[in-house]
Amino acid sequence: MQPTWQDVIELTEQFRDTRIEYWLNETLFTFSWWVLLVTTIGLFIVWFIILDKKRIFEIITYGFMVATIAIMGDTIGVSLGLWHYPNTLTPVPLTIEIHKLQMPIIYMMVYQYFKTWKAFLIAATINAFVFAFMLEPLLVWLQIYEPYHWEHVYSFFPYIIIAVVFKYVLNKFKQLDQHYQ
Repeated sequence: MQPTWQDVIELTEQFRDTRIEYWLNETLFTFSWWVLLVTTIGLFIVWFIILDKKRIFEIITYGFMVATIAIMGDTIGVSLGLWHYPNTLTPVPLTIEIHKLQMPIIYMMVYQYFKTWKAFLIAATINAFVFAFMLEPLLVWLQIYEPYHWEHVYSFFPYIIIAVVFKYVLNKFKQLDQHYQ
């Protein structure tokens, strides 16, 4: 028997209800949940304090581009069953706190402080190494991230590519802006 759209809707509703029940009973107020809450709030406060307010539009635009591609990539990875998030700050299947806030904030800090291409490439590579080989394993240990058909090494180059491509795009936007002024 072939599934119908109604079958998909019913399974989606069942998944939603199960996910919320799991989150309320197994995730909310656990150590992992507190780690996500404290790191998200703490990182946001630190970033806001050190943010170069003179370049706020440019830096936040860079962050939005990083967040957008991170969420798209994460959605694809979760949808394909490459990884999942057993513990999240909110009862949704994606870690919006990591991909919408924490990751973009760290990328924005790298973008803000490393202005030349050489320094930026070095910092972006170090950042990618830390994300792929230190933070991802830490998230596995904290039971926040659970890779199934994904190895940490697969994340290394995409982390670099995201940083470089969006710096390049933003630099081109800035050149166009200066050209038309």
